[in-house]
Amino acid sequence: MEKVMELALENKDYIIGMRRYFHQHPELSEQEFATCRKICEELEAMGLEPKIVGSFQTGVQCDIQGTLPGKTIALRADMDALSVQELVDCPFRSCEDGKMHACGHDGHTASLLGAARILTACRDQIRGTVRLLFQPAEETGTGAKDMVASGCLDGVDGALGIHLWSGVKSGTISVEAGPRMAAANMFRYRISGKPGHGALPHQGIDAGLAASAAVVNLQSVVSREFPASEPVVITVGHIQCGTRFNVIAADATLEGTMRCYNVDYFLHDIPQAMHRVVENTARAYRCEVTEKFVYDAMLPCNNPEKAAARGAATVRKLLGEEGIGQQPAMMGGEDFSYMMHAVPDSLLAFVGIGNPEKGTDEPHHSGRFQIDEDCLPNSAAFYAQYALDFLNE
Repeated sequence: MEKVMELALENKDYIIGMRRYFHQHPELSEQEFATCRKICEELEAMGLEPKIVGSFQTGVQCDIQGTLPGKTIALRADMDALSVQELVDCPFRSCEDGKMHACGHDGHTASLLGAARILTACRDQIRGTVRLLFQPAEETGTGAKDMVASGCLDGVDGALGIHLWSGVKSGTISVEAGPRMAAANMFRYRISGKPGHGALPHQGIDAGLAASAAVVNLQSVVSREFPASEPVVITVGHIQCGTRFNVIAADATLEGTMRCYNVDYFLHDIPQAMHRVVENTARAYRCEVTEKFVYDAMLPCNNPEKAAARGAATVRKLLGEEGIGQQPAMMGGEDFSYMMHAVPDSLLAFVGIGNPEKGTDEPHHSGRFQIDEDCLPNSAAFYAQYALDFLNE
């Protein structure tokens, strides 16, 4: 029986080469057509039969059948890039100005292709089916939900998603049980007033003033309406209003995100409180809310105890006790949550790439974000070994 880590190291150059190819050719959410084609070409070269799934026509599903009957596990990698300008010069720098893999999805895709090579090389050890899922549009929170709706998890008994993480030490993998990443939405409000001359403000109705007050008042939802033991974040990241320095703004738009772990709060209580605050604030300033939009992009990610224990055993098998990493629960979002909610026996693992000496400890979504490529065999091996462990339980 060949060891998974040995196979991963044998494929290290391939995995790094794939990561660099995807890094050079980033594609934004719902536009991953060339990435999709490349993934299909690589899988077909392994003798596999991938198919394109999802309404965006950029998702890829591919099954690896074992020699013995058994359960089915899905391994998921996201593959979209961000509208971020790369600030680090390297031989495989992004060829697309203003677009960059600044979150590690290029490494996820390459790692799952590496895992496919590993699993096809030890197909006789697979008891059941490994389903590879290359997912588009994670950054907009639309991809996982779309793939679930397409039936990609039909008949699946367990699922695994990984995230390369600069906050986790290189050479370790974090698989703790409990909350991992928060529910995340995107919201937008449009507040409308009446234009007027800046020197005669009483003749207009200032939507900019109302919007400014709404931004401040929204923070009272966090501090005064929900328990301190239940973390809640409301961030207004974009405000747009007015047309000219001496004209009263007739319209103002607020855009932002809300994060928490409590699903009831996320879906019902907090949005209702936000609507009340924004609408009543607007009314207090003689304005009205003319647009109200909330998109629930990502549910919370929670690792079950059983899946976390299985993941820890897999890490020890590959990397020893020193390979167990640590990552506190965070307020960032991850749309793998929709797959986790569809398949309860699922795990989200953070593969460490943080190495200050290599400059790979920069924050995600930064133009200076980099991956410690020496860790890519770890993520490929973890995909493959976890699948084997799950199927052979």
